[in-house]
Amino acid sequence: MTTELRQLLTINAPTEDLAEAVRRSSATPIVLDVLRQAAPDLSVLPQTTYTLYRQFEHTGERRNYERAHFAKRTMLTRAVCEMLLGDESRRDIIHDLLWSICEETSWVLPAHEEQGPDFWELHPSPRQRPWGSHTALTREPDAIDLFCAETGASLAETIHLLGDQLAPEVGQRVRQEVARRIFKPYLAYGRKHWWYKGALNWNGVCNGSIALAFLRLERDPQTLAEAIEQVLEGFAAYIATGFEADGGSIEGIGYWNYGLMYYVTVAELLRERTGGTLDLLAAPRLVEIARYPLAAALSPGRYLNFGDAEEPTALSPGIVQRLAERTGVDDLAGLISGPRAPQGRGVPTAKLAITLRDAAWWDGVARPFPAAARQDAYLPDSGVIRLAGQTADGRPVALATKSGHNDGHHSHADVATIIYHVDGESLLCDPGRGKYSKEYFRQPRYDSVFCNSFGHGVPVIGGKLQAPGPEFGGHQQYHGTVIAYGASPDEKSAAIDFHRAYDLPTLSLARRTLRLDPKNGDVVLEDLFAFDGAALPIEEAFVTWFPVQVEGATARIIGARSSLVMKIEEPVGAVFTAAGLAEECRVNEREGVLMRLAVALPEGETHFRLNMRIGNK
Repeated sequence: MTTELRQLLTINAPTEDLAEAVRRSSATPIVLDVLRQAAPDLSVLPQTTYTLYRQFEHTGERRNYERAHFAKRTMLTRAVCEMLLGDESRRDIIHDLLWSICEETSWVLPAHEEQGPDFWELHPSPRQRPWGSHTALTREPDAIDLFCAETGASLAETIHLLGDQLAPEVGQRVRQEVARRIFKPYLAYGRKHWWYKGALNWNGVCNGSIALAFLRLERDPQTLAEAIEQVLEGFAAYIATGFEADGGSIEGIGYWNYGLMYYVTVAELLRERTGGTLDLLAAPRLVEIARYPLAAALSPGRYLNFGDAEEPTALSPGIVQRLAERTGVDDLAGLISGPRAPQGRGVPTAKLAITLRDAAWWDGVARPFPAAARQDAYLPDSGVIRLAGQTADGRPVALATKSGHNDGHHSHADVATIIYHVDGESLLCDPGRGKYSKEYFRQPRYDSVFCNSFGHGVPVIGGKLQAPGPEFGGHQQYHGTVIAYGASPDEKSAAIDFHRAYDLPTLSLARRTLRLDPKNGDVVLEDLFAFDGAALPIEEAFVTWFPVQVEGATARIIGARSSLVMKIEEPVGAVFTAAGLAEECRVNEREGVLMRLAVALPEGETHFRLNMRIGNK
């Protein structure tokens, strides 16, 4: 294929003038305003020091080094954008930022240091002081992680767009460092990286960022063809396995967005370079993938946040608009809420190539929230169900649950958990992700209430929580099954068997049935349990970020715009208790206090029925 691909890549087809597209786009002022908020001062370069780098190894703390790493790249994004718009005073700061990034000993983040060709070290041996001579910092670059790859893409895009306006020696330094840290390792053993054909966002981000860098900087046609052929192999695995058969992403909406950013970018560049012959976005599979956010949406700017997803999420406006246009999923563009300032790891403004396309490809228009995102949604392979309705006074209601399994790189032990979303707020919630630290992606991960089932709206049975999957990606041993899904004008319902989510041999049945009245938002939840032998103790649980009031068999959740009254109908004698997980929230640096409402069923009881009704605040 390499010869054919080489011929395709040398077609003298016109390609987009990205700089000119940025200049004339009505979205550019919006994007530039976000960049100036994110990087208000370009006069002082952040320092990515050795001491900051090694904090992760010593304490598990990621944030301090990552803050400096991303701040430097966000400054570059702003400076490049402003220079494209005619501000030539930005030339020196761009020189200094490029030089500073090239001076960094590693572009791989400390949290990913133990990852490299053909391995991902889940059990790294602790090093003793003084540090040995065989760390990732002392050898020639061999590992490529998400942010190393993205750094290469940002630097390559800068040279491509501003090369003639920059000092040649700075441009040459960038070319040398991208070749040393990315091109040579990728061509030598890129196929051995665990992410190369991985079924997750890393595949799209790493292969895509690397492809963009090659397409912008590589001058040898044969080398370029070999690199793109390798990328296309990885991409094929990403599209085939990184999404479920129904197009859904078990990693959640944020990682759907992240993984596709560079895939869409490179797909469009390849389409242009090959005169339309190589068109990755023309595959029918992309249509189903493009529809996923419509099934995951709860309300404008908010999405189902099972696993490590975040409920408030801003999709990349340029990427999403282009994907909507190319796939014909027009409703997807109605989910665009515009760019956002940095909020955490992997901040979007640090991604120069993507930010420029947000400016160039987005038209700056905020469209109405699409009707398709207010309808029922069922993704059978992803195991996600969203039932839609409204309150008696017309406010939108979404009731969501999931089956699925407890494996996966970003999964939680949360089979059969529920989200009850009313008028823009989740009165019953998924707590979302905990603090990303060393322990969070190592063996102690499921000690966290944000990952284990104690912090989710599922029962504790026989004193046991749901079982996590082995090493974040096992055999889907602990899972749930959707056994019913249906709708009529008077009732919408779903039922999930989830006893196999527990490592409890005597638990023969755990079935959750949800019934929603679509006209007033009332919900009935029923759980039924069966055992081979004596019944084990059962504690039901529900979680919310809002204040709660408890009185016997009734609990009231007080939202900002609505309240939720929960009343236990069966068994008689069961009552609510409420506990705030304040310390867990503090440790995980989450704002607010997650409240856990628990119901201990009387001894021997195996049936639980709960009525939920929406009221005004």
